[in-house]
Amino acid sequence: MSGTSQSFQTTKAERTGYSLYFVGQNIFYMLITSFIALFLMNRGIGEAAIAGILLAPKIWDAVNDPIFGVIVDRAHLRGGKFLPWLKLSWVLIPLFTVFIFAMPDSLSYGGKVAWAAIGYVCWSMSYTVCDAPIFALPTAMTSDIDERTSILSTGRLFATVTSVVITLVIEAVYLSLGWLPLALILSAAAMAFMFPILAVGKERFRPASEKTVTIPEMVRLIFKNKYLLVYLTAYFFIASTMSVEILIPIFAQYVLGSSDAGTVLLGICILPMIVIAAIVPALARKIDKMKLFLGSLVIYAAASILQYFTGYDNALLLYGMIFLRAVGYGGYSILLYLFIPNIMEYRHYMTGERQEGVYFAVQTFMTKLTGAVVSSTSMIVLAWFGFRSAEADAVTGVVSAAAGRGFWSVFTWFSAIGSVIAIPILAKLYRLTDKDAELMSRVNAGELSREECEKKLNA
Repeated sequence: MSGTSQSFQTTKAERTGYSLYFVGQNIFYMLITSFIALFLMNRGIGEAAIAGILLAPKIWDAVNDPIFGVIVDRAHLRGGKFLPWLKLSWVLIPLFTVFIFAMPDSLSYGGKVAWAAIGYVCWSMSYTVCDAPIFALPTAMTSDIDERTSILSTGRLFATVTSVVITLVIEAVYLSLGWLPLALILSAAAMAFMFPILAVGKERFRPASEKTVTIPEMVRLIFKNKYLLVYLTAYFFIASTMSVEILIPIFAQYVLGSSDAGTVLLGICILPMIVIAAIVPALARKIDKMKLFLGSLVIYAAASILQYFTGYDNALLLYGMIFLRAVGYGGYSILLYLFIPNIMEYRHYMTGERQEGVYFAVQTFMTKLTGAVVSSTSMIVLAWFGFRSAEADAVTGVVSAAAGRGFWSVFTWFSAIGSVIAIPILAKLYRLTDKDAELMSRVNAGELSREECEKKLNA
């Protein structure tokens, strides 16, 4: 959109459909990642077994996701490079989502563990089929990096708002509605939101030829991209401990003794996250995205640590600190996925190789890996601090005061550890600015000579 804010290569229907896709995708994502641990607890499965169920499938993902990235880059499908995969996942994700929540109560303990593990592996593979292509799709829809950023930013806005709202809805109705009916209703709604981009999306740009890579070559390619390594390292640390979203429903039911309290806590998160999500695209046009990202992490980490000392006995302090954490979390959630396009442009500029599928498959793998790690680690640490859902009072459903204090540690300062580690890593090592990536993208698109670009980069 160089020179004008109203010149688009994509249609309004495409941009709207792309954003709506994230509504549906995040309905599925939040139902599974934020509530599967609570669902399994409600089915009588212990914390240690839950940790294994959530983490073990990622061993397969370590192989599955990179392979899928190579498949995306090599495949020559009639309907495009990315859209056919989105259409396939449109069927697979709801199928395995419903399967997980259809677990029969009559199964033995081992049977329940096996059912959950199989369902989660299949769901995770299905999610791979949609996540890498949807993030890579804007690179095929438009060659304008500003338009891509706008499309991705708006998509992340829809994703963030959906994540908060759907978590709030699930928290409010899961006890009265039941898990399986809830899964069926949400799956139908999610499919409806995901459909428009499948109908109107158009891939306009596709390189005439790309060098295909083997898995070992792909790994070497990743390790040769310094900014990708820095980004993935920081991403892993941050997301592997950021447990607030997962733990709020458990905190409400087993520590506060009220799912209504969870609804209130999640509701308080909505306003700052929506506001932050709405203003980030405009801010990103004036302030480098990494500066905004680091600021968000600082706010989240500081508020999380401070909340440990304020405790949860005072409702006003509890709600106020959750609000502050939501400000930082909102910025983090929106900005996290906006760096891969810049990193990809850098690699293309340096080597002439683009390979969108590889980069976005790695991003998908990190999303699922960190989601499983934070869930598994949270369950393990909760158990280490003395929290046992099975030991909750038979009448009130609340754990002991000691267990509640242990839970509070995991809920607050533990969730800030990754951010504290990642902030200096990013501040010191990530030097790829938005302006530099814009110049590189213009060279990659043939709009600027390499000599002119080098002069501007060195200025």
